[in-house]
Amino acid sequence: MPSDNKPNVIIIGGPMGSGKTTFARQLADIYGYEFVEGDDFHSDEMKQKMASGTPLTDEDRRPWLLSLAALWQNNKERKMIIACSALKKSYRDILLGSNEEATQHKVKIILLKVSEDKLRSRLAKRLEEDPKHFAPPSLLASQLEAFELPLNEPNVYIMDNNAESSKPAMFIMELFERITSGSRNNF
Repeated sequence: MPSDNKPNVIIIGGPMGSGKTTFARQLADIYGYEFVEGDDFHSDEMKQKMASGTPLTDEDRRPWLLSLAALWQNNKERKMIIACSALKKSYRDILLGSNEEATQHKVKIILLKVSEDKLRSRLAKRLEEDPKHFAPPSLLASQLEAFELPLNEPNVYIMDNNAESSKPAMFIMELFERITSGSRNNF
């Protein structure tokens, strides 16, 4: 596969518990990209707000989204995989900048679609493993309410992530190959 077809930046999005961090880390490891955990860019104030069980508003999220967008816009030589919810079209628009700029720099968003039951199960497991995680499972309902599947968003893909797998690497590689080839099929 020609390396110049590879995306420079891939944002892995979806609601909490969808597998963003797992997929982003594995994809970064496989292809030698830098991994960026979007949650690390939330301010302490916003983390405290979420920890209290209060969902973030669009205005709360704006500075966070702008800082994540600035990562690739100000460092275009870096190849990175960013884990970030990217729940709404308006959030994805901020993350991508203009479609022309995103297309030119090869920025793609992959949204992980997972059933609510599966998300709840994963969040219960996460709570057992990390009871101090700043985002409690009670925020899931607000994330699902905000989650907008893409319509006519040329740099956004949907991937079903309902399957349980400790090593989704093969699926990730197939996904990467499809994006690299310009396929508009969802996965």
